[in-house]
Amino acid sequence: MYIRELADRTGITPDTIRFYEKLNLLQGNRQSRRGHRQYDESHVAGLLQIKFIKAMGFTLKDIQEKFVDWRAGKLTNFEKRAILAAQLQKMDEAAAEIDQVRAYLRKKIGLFPD
Repeated sequence: MYIRELADRTGITPDTIRFYEKLNLLQGNRQSRRGHRQYDESHVAGLLQIKFIKAMGFTLKDIQEKFVDWRAGKLTNFEKRAILAAQLQKMDEAAAEIDQVRAYLRKKIGLFPD
């Protein structure tokens, strides 16, 4: 498949896909005779995995540093668990901050009578 179909199937723009290629987060693309990149189901799966990892709050730098080794099978279960636990802690802290701001806003909204 070409980049446009890959983008449609993953919801990731062609420019972002090319950027991920430059960061070596997406590998194995081939060139057709006309010089167009071609992709297969493994690229779809890889991009969806990156999308999911980003949704967990990991940065592209995190993905470059940690998840390349993860996918290559270079991390122990203990190391994988530690990575995920640390990220969960960060997300819990961020959620607590958001809850505080929401409570503040609710209080402020209550100060304005109808």
